Amino acid sequence: MFWKYFLFETKLMVRNRKNLFLGALLALFFPIFFFYYSDTEVETIESEKRSEQAMIEATFDSFPMSQEETPEGAEIHEIYLEQSSLVNYQLYYLAFVGLDETNEEYIENGLQLNELRLRTHELDNQGIPPQYIIPKEEVLQSNAFLQYALENQIQLEPDPFVATNYLIHAFSILSGLFFLLFMMISGSEILLYEEKHQTVMKGFPLSFMNKIHAKVIIHFLYMMVFLTAGIIVGGYIAAREAGLGNLSYPVMIFMNNDYVAIPALQYYMYILLAIALIVIVLYYTAALFNTIFKSAYATVLLALVIFYIPDLSLMIGWNTVWLHPIKVLDIAGVLSGNIAVQFGNEQIDYGYAMLWLAVFAIMIAGVLKLIQWRSYKVKLQSVEVHSSPTDC
Repeated sequence: MFWKYFLFETKLMVRNRKNLFLGALLALFFPIFFFYYSDTEVETIESEKRSEQAMIEATFDSFPMSQEETPEGAEIHEIYLEQSSLVNYQLYYLAFVGLDETNEEYIENGLQLNELRLRTHELDNQGIPPQYIIPKEEVLQSNAFLQYALENQIQLEPDPFVATNYLIHAFSILSGLFFLLFMMISGSEILLYEEKHQTVMKGFPLSFMNKIHAKVIIHFLYMMVFLTAGIIVGGYIAAREAGLGNLSYPVMIFMNNDYVAIPALQYYMYILLAIALIVIVLYYTAALFNTIFKSAYATVLLALVIFYIPDLSLMIGWNTVWLHPIKVLDIAGVLSGNIAVQFGNEQIDYGYAMLWLAVFAIMIAGVLKLIQWRSYKVKLQSVEVHSSPTDC
């Protein structure tokens, strides 16, 4: 029974113009984004170091003389003198030596620079204007990258437009609100479509939950096919235009309250597995909202409102921990550590996200099962009430 229903619903899904359009749009996102991304100006290591040099000079100009008389201020002043020397050396290295895969001296210099920056954070950056402070998270990410580069002898400045780098940026743009909106629109009529368009399967002897499972699986497979096609086409275009890149090149992720470097291939595996779980959660959510509100518009709108509740509560100064799991839907933000920094919750990492996504899937399926049970009880009571006079 389930298989017959599954095949019939699959045929309906393939003929659904709305989802065909959304699937094509999802697939086209990746090649379109590559052409946009390849036209953007990417900051080089040399331009980054020149910006750091200018920031250090501006810090010296604005550093209060009175601050130098305190022990902390004097130490910070000395640290910035050392930072200036190290950055100038790095600029000299870039100009006259150049970067290759054996940059031990340059990397060790960068690690010393990061140690000094972390020390200024320990001293609360006293006397330093906020606009000249490099965030601690950026320093830790740089440290993790340089440590990985030192141990594995990788190129410090690869082509940013190669397929491996481009896809990481594409996932970061796709993740979060855009992906949520896209999936909720595609699933906005996951149950309502059958009610609006009567088919021979209307009274098919299959349980409510099995019908939902079939529809979720079909929607999931349908959109994942388009997503995979988009990744392949976008990756092929990027590889043809700029090269494939290095699948072992490090990507910084936030994990266990620290920044760690993992190979690009492992990053893809992490994010694709999370995306698959997010899609399942969103389609079950759409089924739940369809069941309760009987409206495609309410399904999409309510999902958007729920997604933004943690941000709105943070804006009014009510940063409550039990709302944070909602933001795991932005998996690229979780992996980068941006969500953990935004909400001040160091627990938000990949493991935290996957755990909560699994919990959400089980909870939503449980609520749907409860709704089915209540509906069955109501119908049973109604039948008993109508049949009782006849029995008498």
